[in-house]
Amino acid sequence: MSTSLPADVVVEILSRLPPKSLLRFRCVSKTWLALIGSHDFFSRNLLNDSILTPQNSSQPLPLILVKATDKSDAEKLVFYSLSYDTLDCVSQIPMNLPPGPVDFLIRPNFYLKLVGSCNGLLCLYNFRSRDVYLWKPTTPSAEFKAIPPLSPHPFSVGFGFDPKSGDFKVVSLRYVADGTETSTLAAEVYSMSRGSWKRLDLRVPYGIFAHSQTLALGGVFLWLAEQNNGQIISFDFSDEVFRTTTLPYTRDALGSYHQLMELNGYVAMALFPLSFTNIKMSLEIWVLLEFGVKESWIRFVSIEPPMDLERRLGFWKNGKLFMENSEGQLVLYDPFTQTKKNLQIEGLKESFEVVLYTQSSSVAINGGVDNL
Repeated sequence: MSTSLPADVVVEILSRLPPKSLLRFRCVSKTWLALIGSHDFFSRNLLNDSILTPQNSSQPLPLILVKATDKSDAEKLVFYSLSYDTLDCVSQIPMNLPPGPVDFLIRPNFYLKLVGSCNGLLCLYNFRSRDVYLWKPTTPSAEFKAIPPLSPHPFSVGFGFDPKSGDFKVVSLRYVADGTETSTLAAEVYSMSRGSWKRLDLRVPYGIFAHSQTLALGGVFLWLAEQNNGQIISFDFSDEVFRTTTLPYTRDALGSYHQLMELNGYVAMALFPLSFTNIKMSLEIWVLLEFGVKESWIRFVSIEPPMDLERRLGFWKNGKLFMENSEGQLVLYDPFTQTKKNLQIEGLKESFEVVLYTQSSSVAINGGVDNL
């Protein structure tokens, strides 16, 4: 009598395990390695399917907010609210911020960055005027709050929610002189419930600059630092500490462009070569299953997307990507089937930003958080 389980039973059991467990079980046998997914196995497999399974399936579906600058009026900034399930446009939300400095050499709104979305609030940062805004776009008045910085000239801002205290927080980074010809980084944190800033007495890891890519993941905020072979720097809003993790190993890592994204609550990293000699653009997407553990990076997919898709904006369900094409249009691209769909939303080129937005009636933008 055989003690081995039928292959379909093994697949059924493995399919119910979380990604971290599947990652460990790849070393059981060559059969399991091929079944779960190795670094050279680019098609759909059990590990990919486990990553694509929503972690909080019982939660209500969020909206998708698409930020764009109007093609016909460069001074008009519009947020398109899309149904997560169907991608139908639910509404258009204009944002009327106080006018900033006039500069005819740049496009208006070009410097307004969408920092992050969390529990019903958005954080935006104008890295030219240094203004920080908290915004609740789904209220009738689309109310927002300007937060004056504690110290002048912050060059990078992060946003997130502290689940321990039930508080929204903003972290601000700035350069300070250290008595020599060089300077160091200092961090300050704003508490929405207290309505005040405080300075943090800790060392900020080197490598964060004004142009660094960022990613908001609820209780943590991340920066991409590509110096010293690259690393990701995170700030935990509960513990108010910085941590680092290395980038995934690739043969051409130093000759590639890196981009941070979120995939079902995981950190995802898109890499593509900086060489302009290739006619086709190869693109690798890696996923980090456990922060601080280099071995938990797995290569999710390796593709050659169409040349007219120029910017990766974020993930939708089933691993499909929101991308901006060469005409300044929002496109949905499936890396597994190599198909694309024009979503009929246009904006000035390079003005698109996409975030998931969860509506919440318990957030009082000028008075903290109530009953979260």
